[in-house]
Amino acid sequence: MADSGFVGRLHRTLDAAPPYALPSVVSVVLAEAVGAKDVALLLADYGEVTLERVGSDPAVDDGSLTVEGTPAGSAFLAQTPVEVADDAGIRLYVPVSVRTERLGVLDVLLPEPPSAERREELQRAAIVVGYVIATARRYTDLFERVRRRRDLILAAEIQWELLPVLAYDGDGVAVAGSLEPAYAIAGDSFDYAVEADHVHVAITDGMGHGLRAALLGSLAVAALRHARRRGRDILAQVKEASQVVHDQFGGDQFVTGTVASIDVEHSRMRLVNAGHPQPWLVRNNEVRELGLFADFPLGLFPGVDYREQELPLQGGDRVLFVSDGVTEATSPDGTEFGPGRLVELLAATTEQIPTEVVRRVTKAVLDHRQLPLRDDATVVCIDWRARQR
Repeated sequence: MADSGFVGRLHRTLDAAPPYALPSVVSVVLAEAVGAKDVALLLADYGEVTLERVGSDPAVDDGSLTVEGTPAGSAFLAQTPVEVADDAGIRLYVPVSVRTERLGVLDVLLPEPPSAERREELQRAAIVVGYVIATARRYTDLFERVRRRRDLILAAEIQWELLPVLAYDGDGVAVAGSLEPAYAIAGDSFDYAVEADHVHVAITDGMGHGLRAALLGSLAVAALRHARRRGRDILAQVKEASQVVHDQFGGDQFVTGTVASIDVEHSRMRLVNAGHPQPWLVRNNEVRELGLFADFPLGLFPGVDYREQELPLQGGDRVLFVSDGVTEATSPDGTEFGPGRLVELLAATTEQIPTEVVRRVTKAVLDHRQLPLRDDATVVCIDWRARQR
């Protein structure tokens, strides 16, 4: 008999089970509660190209599905359940996410088409699974291993551990970021923090490539966070981070970056540009470069005084930060991706949510380049709706 109150039991059972047992626990509970004949958890790989099956034994390769062109991928991209007839019943693909960070898909084989109430219960179950995965990552490497279609380089391992949750959508603001090449990033990073009165966002790019660039970039991000978490404004954050980088690298290495803070009450973004590519503003379906004054990169000189610049925001504004690896990505025939292609993409994606915008931009860069990227390409998208009073 179907269990109409199984979501709470699923949560309690997962909380009591070892983190690596999550797939088997979900299978058992859904089999008992809704008569599921088969249950699989599929997680997106680092580049959001494939969905990889999670098993209790991570050494077993159960194959993968592509994100584009499959029912499971459609559920992942659209963040809505997709139902497909199967020889053994009805296969329901339910997106697994934490807020708007897309993690993967729950693949549930049911004996008959689910009712609207059953679909809603399974969606709630998938939300529970998403939050448990987010916590379980701290206890086990299972989910990280499954997400890797190939090994990360050591620099990328450092950078991925440094990143915040890749997407957020809350009261008045949505933020999403993406980095490529996902398995070989080095010096690029981004960060954000959501507070009651401010939303902080930063993008950084450490000089060079490989492990040294990763260490350089990690130091800059940690210094910015350290200052921010002590209540310093963005001018103080940037100045402190620049001094820390200079103290450690003596001016031989530097980090470019843009650090911003949205004043929630006054719908105003304050920015400091430390030698970084210009941000882009999408307003009323028009795209323009912000044209900020660029100060020196972090760590180049000691005691630099940076300048704060201001952007009044309107509801519906979209601000995009990119690293130089986006516009400077070069095709095999020597053609740069350039700002023109970026503008076209931003104009064509005004109706898309930030997670899809950053995915499409990074995919377009990879398609243009065709060969492995020589430089990291990082994209951060911020949508401002203004909080309801």
